[in-house]
Amino acid sequence: MKNFFDLLATSFVIRIDLVLDAKYSNPVQVVVNTDIIYNDVMINLINLHHAVDLLEPIDITIYHQGAYLKSLQFDGWEARPQHAQEIDGIWRFQTSIPFYQWKHHATAQGWLLNPQVN
Repeated sequence: MKNFFDLLATSFVIRIDLVLDAKYSNPVQVVVNTDIIYNDVMINLINLHHAVDLLEPIDITIYHQGAYLKSLQFDGWEARPQHAQEIDGIWRFQTSIPFYQWKHHATAQGWLLNPQVN
């Protein structure tokens, strides 16, 4: 059981970890919400890390020509491959509500109280 001080150690960001792989050199651009976190020619495996605010919806878009998303994790939870879509060189993961509300719906974990922003 956690003590009182551990309960106060709440992170107000969601850590996003992506692993991309390419069999050959190709341009790749990774956009998380409005931040371009990678925009270069990718030669082989890369690890990317980013964070978003806890109550912010998430929109990840990867523009590529032959890259493969090996892993997409949110605070250590693996979301790939079932929770995304890829169409013609654009890979996309999107929530229209804050991530943990979306995750409860997507994984059928039951009720989740709505957070109040002051």
